[in-house]
Amino acid sequence: MKIKKDFPLKKFTTISIGGAAKYFVVIKKENELVAAIQSAKKFKLPWYVVGEGSNLIVSDTGYQGVIIQNQIKDFEQKGLNTFVGSGYSLLRFVLEADKLGMAGMERMAGIPGTVGGAIYGCAGAYGQEIKDHLVSVRFFDGKEFRNLTKHQCRFRYRSSIFKKHKNWVIVGVEFELEKGNARQLLKISHDIIKLRAIKYKSGLKCPGSFFKNLIAAEIKVPAVLKDQIVYGKLPAGVLLEQIGAKGMHEGNIRVADHHANLIYNPGNGLCSDVRKLSTRLKTLVKKRFGIIIDEEVQYLGFTNN
Repeated sequence: MKIKKDFPLKKFTTISIGGAAKYFVVIKKENELVAAIQSAKKFKLPWYVVGEGSNLIVSDTGYQGVIIQNQIKDFEQKGLNTFVGSGYSLLRFVLEADKLGMAGMERMAGIPGTVGGAIYGCAGAYGQEIKDHLVSVRFFDGKEFRNLTKHQCRFRYRSSIFKKHKNWVIVGVEFELEKGNARQLLKISHDIIKLRAIKYKSGLKCPGSFFKNLIAAEIKVPAVLKDQIVYGKLPAGVLLEQIGAKGMHEGNIRVADHHANLIYNPGNGLCSDVRKLSTRLKTLVKKRFGIIIDEEVQYLGFTNN
């Protein structure tokens, strides 16, 4: 295992924010994951497993424990069934499935992060979700490796059982996809990647969409916004645009001028400013619409983590 001490997490997170991790460990096999967790427990250090650093906002004071980067990248295909290591890039997996003529993931092209991170947060886009073709999830519960079926994972919009059991570590996922045309699937994925490139410009330091979209059936959608519902959801960006979020800032952290649900770091931004800006936006949306929006990002290094 590669172990680094006092590793600056702003060099790792996609928003380029965060103090240092006391220890930063890269693992590529299941036995290395077990060894890293056992070592952290032995020295009574907190630990946290990460993927590619997207969707993560780290405290300016860093993390006084062990950050374990999951790079388990197994890939085994049998017919339309595929077992993928949780550290495998989600984009790479989508494109591999496309090339093999396996349909069901193509519209999730461009979502940042790993397969494990996508399962953890039940990621999805353009009417597809990571759970749609899932068979089972293999994970480590701190004592042994176990498997859960799709139903047992308790998937909900941007949530899963793994958010309730944060000491459970996803190590692999089995999918059963559908037969498709490789050329058509690749075209769909590449077209979506081009669309995403308009919103997430190259080099932009951001964690992806900051706030979760809202399930329309679960809130009172303002009459003037009902035509904005897409795939049964009201985009958080629509509400944020209505309260004038575009261009707002706290310190060096800004809301993009071209998209109200994109918070980015132009340079030298602080986590404290991210949280101030987030609180301000949530307050304005609640005051205007009576609707509570929640962060999609994960905060790390705070006492309530």
